Amino acid sequence: MSAVRTYRAASIGLVVALAVLLLPAEVRGQDDPLKRAATALALGKYQLAEKEIDAIKGRSVDAAYLRTRLYLWTGRYAAAVTAATAGSSLGPDARAKLAPWHAEALARQGQTDAAVNVLRSVEGHPAAHRARLLLGELLINTGHRGAARSPLMDIVAAYNDDTIRSDDAEGLSIVGRAAYLLRSHQDANDAFNEAEKVGGKRRVEMLLWRAELFLDKYDPGHAAQVTNEAAKLAPQDPRVLVMQARAKLAQAMNFVAAEALVDQALKTDPHLAEAYFVRAGLALRTMDIAAADRAVDAALKVNPSNLDLLSMKAAPRFLAEDHAGFDKLEKQVLAINPQQSRFYSIVAEFAEWEHRYDEIVQMMRRAIVVDPQDGKAYAQLGLNLIRSGDDAAGLEQLNKAWRRDKFNVRVFNTLNLYEDTIAKEYVTVDGTKFRIRYHKKEKRILERYVPQMLDEAWRSMVKRYGFTPSTPVGIELYADSQHFSVRTSGLPNIGIQGVCFGKTLAALSPSAGNFNWGMILWHELAHIFHIQRSNSRVPRWFTEGLAEYETIIRRPEWQREEYLALYHGLRDGKIPRVADFNRAFTHVDSAQEVVMAYFAASQIAVFLAEEFGFSKVAAHLPQWGAGKRTVDIVPSLLGISTDELDKRFRAWLAPRLVRYDQQFVPDLRPPKSIAEARKAVADHPDDAAKLVKLALGLLETGNGPEAMATLQLALRKDADEPNALFIKLKLALGKDDVEDAQALVKRLIAAKHDGYAVRMRAADIAELQDDKEAMKKQLFKAHRFDPTQAEPLQALYDLARKQKDGQGQLWALRELSKLDQHDRRVWKRLLAMLVQRGKWEQARRVGESAIYIDVANPEVHWLYARALARTGRQVTAIFEMNSAIIAGAPPPFAARIYRSMAEGYRKLGRPQYAQQAEGYAAQMQALAPNESDSEESLRRTQ
Repeated sequence: MSAVRTYRAASIGLVVALAVLLLPAEVRGQDDPLKRAATALALGKYQLAEKEIDAIKGRSVDAAYLRTRLYLWTGRYAAAVTAATAGSSLGPDARAKLAPWHAEALARQGQTDAAVNVLRSVEGHPAAHRARLLLGELLINTGHRGAARSPLMDIVAAYNDDTIRSDDAEGLSIVGRAAYLLRSHQDANDAFNEAEKVGGKRRVEMLLWRAELFLDKYDPGHAAQVTNEAAKLAPQDPRVLVMQARAKLAQAMNFVAAEALVDQALKTDPHLAEAYFVRAGLALRTMDIAAADRAVDAALKVNPSNLDLLSMKAAPRFLAEDHAGFDKLEKQVLAINPQQSRFYSIVAEFAEWEHRYDEIVQMMRRAIVVDPQDGKAYAQLGLNLIRSGDDAAGLEQLNKAWRRDKFNVRVFNTLNLYEDTIAKEYVTVDGTKFRIRYHKKEKRILERYVPQMLDEAWRSMVKRYGFTPSTPVGIELYADSQHFSVRTSGLPNIGIQGVCFGKTLAALSPSAGNFNWGMILWHELAHIFHIQRSNSRVPRWFTEGLAEYETIIRRPEWQREEYLALYHGLRDGKIPRVADFNRAFTHVDSAQEVVMAYFAASQIAVFLAEEFGFSKVAAHLPQWGAGKRTVDIVPSLLGISTDELDKRFRAWLAPRLVRYDQQFVPDLRPPKSIAEARKAVADHPDDAAKLVKLALGLLETGNGPEAMATLQLALRKDADEPNALFIKLKLALGKDDVEDAQALVKRLIAAKHDGYAVRMRAADIAELQDDKEAMKKQLFKAHRFDPTQAEPLQALYDLARKQKDGQGQLWALRELSKLDQHDRRVWKRLLAMLVQRGKWEQARRVGESAIYIDVANPEVHWLYARALARTGRQVTAIFEMNSAIIAGAPPPFAARIYRSMAEGYRKLGRPQYAQQAEGYAAQMQALAPNESDSEESLRRTQ
């Protein structure tokens, strides 16, 4: 297939400014119950709509139409059927108008045959476009895609012959939806564009259909955009709320927001299948199988034949190793719709979350048999074959996917990556245990370090886990973050540094960012052991925590120091019980909370290893592989319940966090809502802390004057309320009001609310006053309050550098190196200062660490080589000098390196090699005869 590929993007630019109260033209300016009811219904004001409908005198088609839709959107499906039936008796036109809503009400109760009959009865009516649309959809859902083509193509024909006019927003929206159901995504997008131009953006339905197209084509950004437009039109519409939840999950895995939106939708329609589908999926992400079952079962009571819900019901059966239950549901779904390949895609989504890649491949092979035209199934098959290390088979399936669907951005990106980029810019080296992919420009330097480190990790883990994974393990290093993102997800900018797929792992290479490549690779290789040893059934929290533990025990500086974040997490209720710990990775409000989740999980692993021994920790993996649950594994291996384990872990953690109990740690979390905060204040008017919480909410929403008044009231209730004083301190610093800020710091300290945060603000005040000694004093005090924070150390280093205080710089860099695993500048500067001072043994140890952070820097290799040579390690020193050359040392620098190399060879008794190195030195010097090789000039070349 040609490497030149054109992607037909569905992401057409949209205008998002839309008035909240914008209404269809036919109801604007009217003043009778019918029009008021239509207005209220369009806005999602369902109680008002019902009141207005009840006020309509006599029988009318419009009243029945509004009543039917009202009942549909508020979950009263049987009542909707009754209303539609009564309205349909008013004549053929009434039946045609009501039939789609009548049929939907029947279908939502599982009465699909009756729904089809209703639609068939009006199929020939010239205005029954919506009925034909729903008929096509129901036929597809029951395995009659061929038969569905006729009513759907009738809609397309009506568009082509101008029966559906170019100014008919509703008709054009229906055309777009029909094209989508026909898998003609370009036509769907074009029709939706036309509909928008003539008023479609005022139609909630069209916006939701368009959002569905965007989500289906992996464009969550535009899905969220158009769904938010729909929310401006009808903020209470349960269909809109569910689509918002889906978009938030697709865009940022925002579980908290999605849960709230689903809960809100179910208050309006307590039977909405789509809401229960999302709720079940949220539960499965945390492996709460019981909650997922409850959600699905609640919806299936209303519609026992809903295919998406039955498929979702199969997902927990699959994850719970209930093979008989899964097989039964598979047969049930395929009996209703023999072409329902989506069954496998739904289950695969949650199987992927649990690392079940081989089983996804098996499922998707079944999916393409069930529906050989399902492009998405071919795409999932291809992507997962690549993840399992079979690039050739994966690309074959991706090309099949592309031929069926030229709107799949993941397929488009992945094929282009392999054909245009990997084939031209990368090279793969096969080995016994590892198959390593390098960027061609990085291969020479990386192959000197990566295989050796991987071999070390492999031997260590094989011994400790008592297990050898299947080989070869694919190790893919990408020199560009876009290459890495597309390889791992098919989409750009996934925002992580490494991913493990059980048999392969992919990571950013050192040139792609400022991070510790050694730590990342060690962490991801650990996942290979965890996933394979557990037969892909290890819980996320355990494998992430254990992978972090692996890096902790490998090198002291490879551990995170997120103790303050962990303290906040415990205080704020963000650390779940051990049995439910997966929630720590899903129910987060910020990237910092994700980092905290990793750290918390690592501390559980440290606790388990210390308290029970690593063999007991590793023994969990085959137990999960055998299909056992955490609540059963823990008692059998550790002799205690998961609740007792959680209790002991928190007791073990307490002394490690005690420093925060002994100082003031600000609590600046805003309330969940202003309304809740106001109610809390009304219920407890003398509670200063509740007033502060309200003030925080007011500040967040931009209501500064009321926030300040509320803070003042809090301080009148409690003059020493620390959070109120600290907020005022931050605000004073924001205005450079040094006098007020100083007074507030003194008040906090006098009231015994001293601590790291207060001293850092005091350092800010000193900086504003340009008082370097006072600033240094406050930074040291902040460091003593919390030695795990890098910020005061970085500031102390900067101060020492400005004051040319070499000893101060060296101390700060030493302390920073213990905390910062990823900052190249810290390690290079520390190494250079140690070499400059002749602290050779310390420099050797630092140089070894620095290689894992800055392997492509010739100066780091050179400095490390000097330390190795001075500590009697001539062979390794020469190896590092060669690395400096390979890393790109410029001519004068290279000349100096070769001369040192020659000296090393002479010490080793290798005169021929020494002479050769001298010759290279002369060649390098000749390339830049006027340039010095002094330390200063060498640094300028870097």
